[in-house]
Amino acid sequence: MSSRATHSLSSTRMSHSSRRRGPRVKPDPEDNTSMQDSGTVNFGIRTAPPAASSYGGSTSCIPPDQAFYHHRSDAPTPSERITEPEPLLRELRMRPNAAAESPTNVPTDGSFFQTSFQDIGKKLKACNDTLGELQQLGVDHDVPLPELVLVGDQSAGKSSLMSGLANLDLPRSEGTCTRCPLHIRVSRSHDPSCRVSLRKAYSYQPPPSGRISEGDVTDRDPFFPWRKLPSTATHEFKTMIDYSEIEDVLRWAQIAILNDDKSHELFVPGSGALAVNIPIDRAAEAVAAKFSPNIVALEIKGPELPDLSFYDMPGIFQNPADASDDYLVSVVRNLSKEYIQHPSAIIMCSMPMNSDAENSSTFGLIRRLGALNRTIGVLTKADLIPEGGNHEQWLAIMRGQAHIAGLGYFITSRPQGKDLDELKKWEELVFVDHSLERWPATFHGFSERCGVEKLKAFLSEKLGQEFAKSLPHIKQKLRQRLTDIVEQLEKLPELPDNVELEVQTSVMEFGELTRTQLKPSEFSKHFVPLPDNFRDCLLDMKPKFTLRDNSDIPVVDISDDESDAGSVAPAINPHTPSKRRTMAPPITPSKRVRMEQTPAGTPSRSLQPEDSRASVANSPAPRRQLFPAPFTPFSGVGRGFRTLRQVRDEIKSKTRAGVPDIITEEVYNDMCREAIEPWSGPMKAFLDHVMSLLDDMLDQALAKSFASLNKRLIFRECRKILTEYLNDRRRETAGALDLVYRLETYGLFTVNQEAFRRYQKDEQILLTRYRHQMRMQAAGYGDGRAPVPWESLTEEKRVLDEKRRENELTKLGPDSFERELEVVAYVRGYYRLAALRFADAVALHITNGMIPHIQRNLPFHLDRKLGIAGADAKSVYERLMEEDSDTAARRGTLRGEREKFVRALDSIEELERGAGSSTLSEEDNDDDDMVDVPLMSGALPAEEI
Repeated sequence: MSSRATHSLSSTRMSHSSRRRGPRVKPDPEDNTSMQDSGTVNFGIRTAPPAASSYGGSTSCIPPDQAFYHHRSDAPTPSERITEPEPLLRELRMRPNAAAESPTNVPTDGSFFQTSFQDIGKKLKACNDTLGELQQLGVDHDVPLPELVLVGDQSAGKSSLMSGLANLDLPRSEGTCTRCPLHIRVSRSHDPSCRVSLRKAYSYQPPPSGRISEGDVTDRDPFFPWRKLPSTATHEFKTMIDYSEIEDVLRWAQIAILNDDKSHELFVPGSGALAVNIPIDRAAEAVAAKFSPNIVALEIKGPELPDLSFYDMPGIFQNPADASDDYLVSVVRNLSKEYIQHPSAIIMCSMPMNSDAENSSTFGLIRRLGALNRTIGVLTKADLIPEGGNHEQWLAIMRGQAHIAGLGYFITSRPQGKDLDELKKWEELVFVDHSLERWPATFHGFSERCGVEKLKAFLSEKLGQEFAKSLPHIKQKLRQRLTDIVEQLEKLPELPDNVELEVQTSVMEFGELTRTQLKPSEFSKHFVPLPDNFRDCLLDMKPKFTLRDNSDIPVVDISDDESDAGSVAPAINPHTPSKRRTMAPPITPSKRVRMEQTPAGTPSRSLQPEDSRASVANSPAPRRQLFPAPFTPFSGVGRGFRTLRQVRDEIKSKTRAGVPDIITEEVYNDMCREAIEPWSGPMKAFLDHVMSLLDDMLDQALAKSFASLNKRLIFRECRKILTEYLNDRRRETAGALDLVYRLETYGLFTVNQEAFRRYQKDEQILLTRYRHQMRMQAAGYGDGRAPVPWESLTEEKRVLDEKRRENELTKLGPDSFERELEVVAYVRGYYRLAALRFADAVALHITNGMIPHIQRNLPFHLDRKLGIAGADAKSVYERLMEEDSDTAARRGTLRGEREKFVRALDSIEELERGAGSSTLSEEDNDDDDMVDVPLMSGALPAEEI
């Protein structure tokens, strides 16, 4: 121990009193180097005192009061200027017995990155995994998290650099993942997997005109026409095992992001309707938006992958191909600007070596935003550096003399057309073996800052270091946000103590009330008169025929002898030049008959409908009685259906040529169909009235069973479900009734011949008696009274009535409309049969079909629609107990946020528990076993034992 130098660390980041072994350091070249002041604070890089000897001299030991124990690294301060190549890489080497020489100190202040390098290797993966989980949860929108952000101009080699960092052959196809940010999280795991998801924090709201100008993009609206959403939504896109699928999946994910108005599921390769049926190139051209600030997230796990998480931003450009896209220049720049301004972001700025560094718009943006101290410059396309040219600008950059970046520069070479293994060997050939003549020897001194593998190691350590350093602050912010959310939840209306019991009790009570009230014995109390009224309405809508004709008035000869004038009946028209006059009964005010127009247009004395029970001539017609509700509108249907003359004309028009005196089936069929056609109105009124009764009954049952919850969301939800359910049942029943109606109106049909003959005979008797009465009145013999109803006559009186009519026929002569009366009797007899049949069928569908269906199924339908029987029943119960939908949505959002922050804190606590005895701390441990770990300048200090 006496041979080892001891000292006390005085650095502000690494202060402790533990004793360490003194280092033996390989000297740096040009120890008196400096870095030009860039006006920024060097992020995580500390200044080291000059080495004991200059570059090329003998190796000497650094005194104990020097070395890196006082500082983070040998990188120069911003005020110093580097004039020679940067320090060479140092290595950590361990002594076999070093582990037992000193106990390990337990750290206390929250970061473990000053512990042994062995611990660093163990904890970097856990640390970066935890960081990736926090980013995946979306807490970076509430709490700043360390993040790697890859930015650069278009064609700056970002795609190949991204593939190298992820250690995967990620797509380099033109247009792939360039129109939205890509978040790549790479993690080492025994089981390879790949998951793509979409993180949407913005919605696409273009103007109605669809035209967007540069003036629309402002500081307040930097991504116009994308508008910020209240919260970020994560949508799983696709999970795969085969890495070869990544390119297509990422391209389709970007297309889904750019079609914000459509479901992302349409674009999932292999299953989405659009992805299956439309070529990807055509889909990429038909997107709604040309750019999106929403994120495509790619999470990759594999056995040989680094532990790294970074954002790849769209390349900044100046001149779009289409002038209408000029606004995108500002939008893409604003996106890079937003990520660069994140105070916890470590920025990787890609700059190609086949172009002048002064051409980098991205580097200029970083400088203007004052973020150079957090920037790593990556010089890409080293294989394309001009041969024999002046390389001084790149050497000056690597020396820190120009385009200064706080975290220094790395050089990469990723030629097109090579796979990962070939690229790795290529960079070893160029940067390690120096076997490529094209690569200038002047860059050999920067070999430790060349190659993607060196860059990955540096980034992984740097990201983990910053995460560990800011972990206490992150935990504090997470706890603070969690506390705020809990307080907001507590301010929302209180829920009942036993939500499930309250809901289940009310639902069960409603089910019992429904079953009871819809039992036939109970429902019939409200329903009984309705089917009877419906039947009576149909019967009273029967076709009504006018039984009087002008020809019923007898014609007599009038003598020229005035002495014969007294022998004729009065009411002879004195203005008629003919000597033939029609005889009519005396017309007095009490015996006037209503005048109607005949089909020919001449006035005629017409009779009231044949089935009127009132006196036609001696008293005014009684006021027509209306049908009861809901059939009142149909009270006049059927009146004036035909006159006997019209029936005769119809028979004549439909008689077949050469077949005289035969009444065709068409006459009966057409009249019956026309008479039945108005039934659809009463049928609809019947169904509507039943549904209104049901709605009232079920509404009362709902109000009674949910009386204690009528101010909660569940009451409104149940009312909505109930209304929708009854509407569905109404549509179903209306469809069934419409089928019955169409069957009736299709044409004549019955097998119930006995009933038909009975109804036809009844109608024949009724029509014959009334027709006889009309003829008697027209001839001047009738007393003006309507016939006594046939059904009220005894058998004896019926015989007398028939004999009386036979005797009176000798005066009147045969009826010229006898055949027409038979047709009318047939039509009215069939109508009565069909009306009774239809009334039964309609009532049967409702009483024996719809009502029992509702009684059986409504309670179960309510359970299913409320969702209280599902896997997520607990949250459903609580949502239904909210006072209104806004409160429910607010509670759901807050609970989602609470769950997010609880999971984030759990992830951090798991990380801390995994650290074991080496709890997150900024203190070093004494006498740790060392393994060979290569370090880069500007990263962690190096020592050699």
